[in-house]
Amino acid sequence: MIIGIDFDNTIADYTGVFYRVGCALGWLPESVGQSKNEVKQYFIDLGNEAKWTELQGIVYGKEITQARPYPDCLDTLKQWRKQGHTLKLISHKTRYPIIGERVDFHVAATGWLEANGFVGKIDAPFEKTDLFFNETKEDKLLRISTLDCEIFVDDLESIFNHALFPAQCKKVLFNTRSNDPTLVPVQLWSDIPDKL
Repeated sequence: MIIGIDFDNTIADYTGVFYRVGCALGWLPESVGQSKNEVKQYFIDLGNEAKWTELQGIVYGKEITQARPYPDCLDTLKQWRKQGHTLKLISHKTRYPIIGERVDFHVAATGWLEANGFVGKIDAPFEKTDLFFNETKEDKLLRISTLDCEIFVDDLESIFNHALFPAQCKKVLFNTRSNDPTLVPVQLWSDIPDKL
């Protein structure tokens, strides 16, 4: 099978990273909640979404090293590859931040994947040629289609509900709750093989 996998918030876990970086920069009071959504809401409530956008650029760029792989993700992907499945990383990620220091997000994410054993090792689940960082959501969806993915794992329901998502591709919604009966929701990577 050809299995497509998203990157941000599907392989890379940013839990607490936006909070820690925001506090270190002096942009957040310590009383703000530690989740990404709580940090985002803090800036929205201040009417300062530009600062949130800038913080995202810092986290997805030079501070990406603070992210951690989700538990069991690497082992699950290695297992799939050993079983003969073809794995493709397909992410919607702009190349550079809209605001702030010009850091190449594609290079930063590739470096993170190498540092965490997803690329560049004999038993790594991906080759560099399996990594597809797409500038737009539409480009990501078209890539899922052109690579003939039979399964796709993503944390965003909006990807699965988009008109461009290929009808024949099985949807695995990671770490997100949903009332959509067409989605296969999973909380842990170790649960995905059982759902397939």
